[in-house]
Amino acid sequence: MKKVACLLGLILLCSGAASAYEIKCSCPDEVYRGDIVTIGGTSTLPPGYSTWIQLYEVQPMSRELTSQALVIQQDGTWSIQLQTLSLEEGTYKFEIVEDVMDYPLSSGSDRTTMFKVIDRSGEITILSPSTQTSRDTLSIYGRAPDIGPAGLQIEVTDSRGTVIYGPLYIRTDADGYFSKDVPVPGPGRYYTEFSDFRNNEARFITCVSFTLEDPGTSAESTPTPTAPAPGQTVSASATATRDAPAYFIVDTLPGRVEVTTSTGTDWRIYHTDGTASATRIDDTGSTAPEVFTVTSPGGMLYLKVEPVRAGDEGTVTVTVENAKSVASGPAAASYFGDVIPVSEPTESPFPLVMLIFALLVIGCAGIRK
Repeated sequence: MKKVACLLGLILLCSGAASAYEIKCSCPDEVYRGDIVTIGGTSTLPPGYSTWIQLYEVQPMSRELTSQALVIQQDGTWSIQLQTLSLEEGTYKFEIVEDVMDYPLSSGSDRTTMFKVIDRSGEITILSPSTQTSRDTLSIYGRAPDIGPAGLQIEVTDSRGTVIYGPLYIRTDADGYFSKDVPVPGPGRYYTEFSDFRNNEARFITCVSFTLEDPGTSAESTPTPTAPAPGQTVSASATATRDAPAYFIVDTLPGRVEVTTSTGTDWRIYHTDGTASATRIDDTGSTAPEVFTVTSPGGMLYLKVEPVRAGDEGTVTVTVENAKSVASGPAAASYFGDVIPVSEPTESPFPLVMLIFALLVIGCAGIRK
């Protein structure tokens, strides 16, 4: 009887082991901030099976970030695209969500994968203006001192992702200076991706956005209206750190509202009208402003601005087009689920110690009577 029981147990154990599925994850050990990285792998899970792959930040902070759907294809492969522009330099990990009951994973599966994000955006200084006036030419110039004369690869795309120029290498001099006039089809938003070549591969450095305006509609050629709307473009500034973000309250006018941050620090901005969840904007580095537009019925818009890098501190200026006013407003913190900052208490004109002393004197006088 014991032999039968052992045999049945062995059969069950083997059948359980056979039902375990394997999933493998192929992820580079290092990725560059701002690049779009494809993460993929293979699996013995059935085609069409889907689960979630969860992204966590390990360092410098420990927190859960986002998740993406993972779907097994006919040939057993799977892949996702990781947008890294919103990630700061540090250590991260992927974790595949397992269905333990119906689709258990084998011990050899890659449930967790670690990788590092490297920020190279500081290796390039863009000297050309982020907003230019031209109908057909985008001027790109700057300096990459660490590159020296080795050359840079650039690729220019429009707002739809269509490649306008490149990827082609351009010349850099001994000090890393570079300059290139790129022909473009017309005014609009353009993105320039910079890479260099090391260890037999092109390595992503950063992506910078430029806005090309039609000179026919520029401020210099547009007649000044006789009665401009008051408060059409307004701005305000505040100091911001990761631990103490800057908050702003904007009183918008009806229509299209555009918000722009200052440059010099890599800012991350959140916005909400108080009725919907906050939207995060983190599309550029320190050399270009963060910009977003909303269509407003008129009313309040709340902003939160913080540096992407944990150790950065600076003064951020937000400029808003089509608004009555914008002001630094700590009370806006509540719309982002944050504690409203408390200002430092001011010293009372009549100190508490003096008040207690006066009460004691009055009490002693009463006792003597």
